[in-house]
Amino acid sequence: MKKTLTTAILTLGTVFGFAQEAIQEPAINTGALPLEVKPSLPIEEKVLVKKSFTYLRMGVSDSQPVNTIDSVKVVPGLGIGYRLLSGASAFDVSASYNLRYTTSGEERQETYFYTLPKANYLYYTSPARNNSFYVGGGAAWGGLKTKDNREFMGLIPNAAVGYEINRKATVRTFIQLDVSQPAIAAVKDGLFPGPFAELSVGAGF
Repeated sequence: MKKTLTTAILTLGTVFGFAQEAIQEPAINTGALPLEVKPSLPIEEKVLVKKSFTYLRMGVSDSQPVNTIDSVKVVPGLGIGYRLLSGASAFDVSASYNLRYTTSGEERQETYFYTLPKANYLYYTSPARNNSFYVGGGAAWGGLKTKDNREFMGLIPNAAVGYEINRKATVRTFIQLDVSQPAIAAVKDGLFPGPFAELSVGAGF
């Protein structure tokens, strides 16, 4: 009897042991649970602007300062310069020469305007963008001769405003307006010249 009872107890223990091993935890359906998704942060576009460039420019200037608009005589010219950038600021040094010949009867008149050199400080209003306006000012050593034979050579302060395009490209372009006023004369013949303007278009490399 004891042997039969012992055998029955061992048999039940073995059955329950296998039953415990057969019980498995239910699989968790991860697809049904909401997953935390972190929103992606917008990536700010950064414009890689060259820190310096050399440029060539073509322009026209008013050869008849202080006169009315009806008597403006434009003088075509060429220039070369170098621009060094640092953040929103730039230092610009250049040289230009504008020359025009006119004929009055049998007399040939020469009108010119030159700067050698001209140094300007420029400030970009949108330095991180591909296109930006800029303003600035500086001074030049230069000379001019007007149609009415006024001549000047000396220090010429100026103010500038411009717009630069494709600043992250290999070749960038700009358009610039300079307004200058002869100030300190080393050589002067005739009346002191008044303010005059120069409009130019340039390409930098």
